[in-house]
Amino acid sequence: MIATIGTGAGLALVNIGVAVISAVLFLAVFISVSFMRTTVQLDAREISIKVAGIFGTKIPYKSIDDVAPAEPTGLTAGMGLRVLQNRTTGYLVGGPSVRITLARTAVLVSSDTPEKLSEAIEVRRADNTSSR
Repeated sequence: MIATIGTGAGLALVNIGVAVISAVLFLAVFISVSFMRTTVQLDAREISIKVAGIFGTKIPYKSIDDVAPAEPTGLTAGMGLRVLQNRTTGYLVGGPSVRITLARTAVLVSSDTPEKLSEAIEVRRADNTSSR
């Protein structure tokens, strides 16, 4: 009769591999979230908004009912493209934000300078309204 004794060394190597893969995936997610940005471009007739370089929308100035700085967003609102309460779509990275109110919906967009962005949108809105 032959006796075999398992050492468990193979199992230890598998556990180390899983730990390394998990750490690399966690680091990749952390880095991508850390560098996530919202981009707002004010064109002649519309606003272009993008978050994380992937999700975006365009809003014609003539469809905007109101624009104003909003409460800062945090972890509860999430990051990226978000579906929020009251028919609001969020393009969020956390922190200060601007609320753009449309006829039946609203858009919440993160901005380092919400007052400045709100004023710039209002100027473009007025220009587009007066040129009708």
